Amino acid sequence: MSKVTVENQYLVFDVREGPKVIIEQLNAFGADGWKLAAMLNVGETQLVGFLTKENRKDSPDPKQSEADKIASIWTASNKDDE
Repeated sequence: MSKVTVENQYLVFDVREGPKVIIEQLNAFGADGWKLAAMLNVGETQLVGFLTKENRKDSPDPKQSEADKIASIWTASNKDDE
């Protein structure tokens, strides 16, 4: 079973710096798993980008853990037999 959490963050851009700066920052955050959710104009020269990122945590499966434990006991190789 997976538990999903969501992180949110924002970035402020100055449009006078040009689109290259915005694209580079968004690409850098995208490489870390962040996705652009929305972009807003603030004043005349600023943009605010809202980013979101999903985090999944897989809960251990007790039945699978027990099966893996039993399998490892019965399939262990004996070095003396080689």
